[in-house]
Amino acid sequence: MSEQKYFDTIAEGYGTLDTGKTPVRRFSEVYTLKRLLPPVKGRSVLELACSDGFFSRLIKSEGAASLIAVDLSPQMIALARAHEAAESLGIDYRVGSVFDIGELGAFDLVFSPFVMSYAKDRQELLEMCKVLHANLKPGGKLLSMNDNPELLPDSETGYAAYGKTKRISGPTEDGAKLTVTWVVPDTQGQPEHLAFDCRYFTRDAIKCALAGAGFVDVRIHHPEVSPEGLETYGEQYWARFLKNPLLVFVEARKP
Repeated sequence: MSEQKYFDTIAEGYGTLDTGKTPVRRFSEVYTLKRLLPPVKGRSVLELACSDGFFSRLIKSEGAASLIAVDLSPQMIALARAHEAAESLGIDYRVGSVFDIGELGAFDLVFSPFVMSYAKDRQELLEMCKVLHANLKPGGKLLSMNDNPELLPDSETGYAAYGKTKRISGPTEDGAKLTVTWVVPDTQGQPEHLAFDCRYFTRDAIKCALAGAGFVDVRIHHPEVSPEGLETYGEQYWARFLKNPLLVFVEARKP
């Protein structure tokens, strides 16, 4: 199965599951993104690996003047465009691979949710980072969501309550297979599962790729949980996630 068809298959799951209802997305991913997001009002944004446009809509609602969102899967883009048709925010959704888009412009911000997780090895990771760098204006910022480079190999046990689990197969090394599973309640409150595979990379690999592409001021942030999330579920509920999170946010700047 080609990469595009694989993600089209995943898109079928995204079309039926509302990932925005999961605790990990609602109370951690969204909250942390908003805290780390640089001012975007009146500025240009490029998002790579936008999937169904969940974060595209969030960033555009923060006042971005323009936002181009790209995904490899035509089915994912169809889902995103359906949201745009239902509530027009002025987002330009396009089908494309990170390796083929070239330079779409000189943007103030490039946002990449988990795009680095789909590099096959360190060399592809470097090539991805070069594309991210090429699409920023001087002084522009990269904000990326990545799988935690210190991810526990078994991040399934005890994690389903958050709405997402992860497992590294084999040795914990660059390019290792990483299985991600969304656990989302259906309309009856019963859990539905959507699993897909990507790749794990170490902290060294991520930092080396960003530096090799020309980025500076690289910072890696652990996710936080919103006050509402802590109040809703309690601190003990979040203890496992905060100690060994599923994801990190990566900031970097183009000189």
